[in-house]
Amino acid sequence: MTMAQRPAGTAGARRFQRRARQEADKQALRTLILETARREFAAGTLETVSIQKIADAIGYSKGTVLKYFPTKLLLLLAVKQQNLEDVAERLERVRARNSDGKVRLRRVLEAYIDYWVDNPDHFRSLFSMAGTVEDRRFPDGVYFGQTDIARRSYDLFVITTAEFIAEFGAEATPGLAQRLATGLLSAAHGVISLPLGTPTMKLPDVRGNGRLVIGNLVDAFAMKLEAARKIESRPKVTIGMFL
Repeated sequence: MTMAQRPAGTAGARRFQRRARQEADKQALRTLILETARREFAAGTLETVSIQKIADAIGYSKGTVLKYFPTKLLLLLAVKQQNLEDVAERLERVRARNSDGKVRLRRVLEAYIDYWVDNPDHFRSLFSMAGTVEDRRFPDGVYFGQTDIARRSYDLFVITTAEFIAEFGAEATPGLAQRLATGLLSAAHGVISLPLGTPTMKLPDVRGNGRLVIGNLVDAFAMKLEAARKIESRPKVTIGMFL
């Protein structure tokens, strides 16, 4: 069959397939860069990790890496964003599987701990304290903690806590769900950061410790909400009732 005889759609289909393969190859390389950068940032800092080091690790040129991530800071922020996206997706799946407010709150916090136990390098790269505050700012001036994914992740804990409070027939005063969610998140975060920050302590059973801490805190909050049924201001509950 000559070029003139070939069906008109054949050439177009081949071009489409070629572009699709090229896009898939680009996405695969971007993923490889991010995974390699995560490991490097988990082991080092923004100052000690270089684009060249990451390029060498994956067998590409520095220029190739820079085509995907023009600066080292943008690469670090992309790693952090992907980490939080993975966490948020897992927590949303857990929320969807549990209808009881108290159980849902516990399972969400346990899933948060489990994720970091399974992915300690993600934790280190996301929550690294190395560098300065400016290392966490995007070129448009927005800090990483102010991004949509950062707010979405935190809001999952606040919403789950608010639902937990509401199941007790209580009406939370402004800011209460945020305060309680922050306390629970701080406890869960500490369960992970303590063994990672002090590896010589060889703390046993991080998951079990997490369930111990979270279970007791959620139970204590539930007891406070039950006790609040007896006060005159019911159904309103304040942070003072939990202190």
